[in-house]
Amino acid sequence: MRVAAKVAQLEGELQELILEWERFFSGDRRQPPQLERERLARKIRTLAEHGARNRSVQFRFEQLQHRFAIYNGLWERQLREREEGRRAGTVRKIQRTPPNAAPAAAVNRGGNGAVLYDRYVAARQALGQEVKLAKEQFEVQLERQRRVAESKLGGPVSFDIVVDGTKVKIAARAAKGRQGGR
Repeated sequence: MRVAAKVAQLEGELQELILEWERFFSGDRRQPPQLERERLARKIRTLAEHGARNRSVQFRFEQLQHRFAIYNGLWERQLREREEGRRAGTVRKIQRTPPNAAPAAAVNRGGNGAVLYDRYVAARQALGQEVKLAKEQFEVQLERQRRVAESKLGGPVSFDIVVDGTKVKIAARAAKGRQGGR
């Protein structure tokens, strides 16, 4: 088979692989098409070893290699985001608490989560949802979440109530004005 025909075949296989990855990220496919990607990478490497004598074929092949590399980076990033819990390709609208609401309750060591609990209850009630969590349970969970967030962010954190569609969430952020190194 001539090099030009092989390049054309590989271009078609890349298009099919792009569609398979799109199917995976849209949920139509359970497993990522890693085997297909490795197979195509092997074919591209093999063809690169032989090279093309014709400049136009060489140009098409280099374009194919570049497109494949770009898509590989994209797929790796999307897989990483998916594993980290950030869904690739989705945009979430987050509604903050109203500006006239009380400021975010800072929960540092020995801090009081009562204000945050009251805002949590108010946000749930505003959405027409019942509150099944007692204040004591809320404070225990908040303390647990504070420890995890501080270890990830490397310092004190503050919490805020965030309404995400029909869900009320507690968001942890690095406390403003914190000292470096704790």
